[in-house]
Amino acid sequence: MSKILVTGATGFIGTHVVEQLLAEGRRVRVFVRRPELLAPATRARVEVTQGDLVETGIPRRTFDGVESVIHLAAFARAWCRDAHDFTAVNVDAVARLLEECDRRGVRRVVHVSSVTAAGVPGATGNGKRALTPYAISKWEGERLVADYVATGGDAVIVRPTRVYGPGPLTDANATTRMIDLYLTGRFRFRLADGGALANYVHVADVAAGMLLAERRGTRGGKYFLGGENISLPGFLERAGRIVGVRHATVELPAALGLAVGGAAELWGRLGGSAFITRAWVRFFLEDQSVDLEPTRRDLGYCPRSLDEGLTQTIAWLGYGKGGVRHEADRRSAARAATQA
Repeated sequence: MSKILVTGATGFIGTHVVEQLLAEGRRVRVFVRRPELLAPATRARVEVTQGDLVETGIPRRTFDGVESVIHLAAFARAWCRDAHDFTAVNVDAVARLLEECDRRGVRRVVHVSSVTAAGVPGATGNGKRALTPYAISKWEGERLVADYVATGGDAVIVRPTRVYGPGPLTDANATTRMIDLYLTGRFRFRLADGGALANYVHVADVAAGMLLAERRGTRGGKYFLGGENISLPGFLERAGRIVGVRHATVELPAALGLAVGGAAELWGRLGGSAFITRAWVRFFLEDQSVDLEPTRRDLGYCPRSLDEGLTQTIAWLGYGKGGVRHEADRRSAARAATQA
């Protein structure tokens, strides 16, 4: 059986992709910066190639015997002082990967983009116009994939929405971290977004969608991998209803949110870490709902319901009825939050 290469295999979504591929009996090779982050049981069952997309690139031997590639590795942050960091990983490294795939005759590339790319002017999607460096870089990566297809390559693009579920409570899993904060009454403030919708999806469904795209996606197709469109207050209320708690949140005016974003950017330029920017505030104020019908039709994609996904995630977090959580569960979650 030929191999499938997964980049970004130690990330929040990547770990689920690898687990599902192994469960299907696939031969998996991973390209990672830090192999020690692979679970021991996983590391024993995959072929590992180590490197850095920017500093070393992907060694050519990594593509030996590879039939398909799922490219998950990306630079995904709220902000960084040098916007070229986004380009280096999300654009330049994509160009090199596609060049090697073309040279090796790789059958299918699944390029993992982002729902944010749909909002860049010129992109097909829901017409958002809040432009972050991350969104622009992901869209530029999509353009490279489109060029690859136009010149004879076989690739599909998938755009995950807001992903939640079991996994380290890092920035990549910020939605699950928000659930955790809300259930303990520590999620105090949110933007007054006028009820803007967003799309929320369980991480296992995103992983399953990527495997479906690899097998069934239409060459050159673009697919949203999402779940349910719902407002943020509605999402939090659904999470609270599962364990029987409800916590009030204070709405922050958009102008105040933009001011906080501007202050965070200034702090970042002074050497700190900017957790939000004005562009991201604008993004969260816009409607982020998506249409999953093309994904369902072409891929046979069938995500679980929001209630089912939240119930599974909340159980993994360790909450019982009334928001009660055992101390052992708190320690376990704290350990998960420190994982990279």
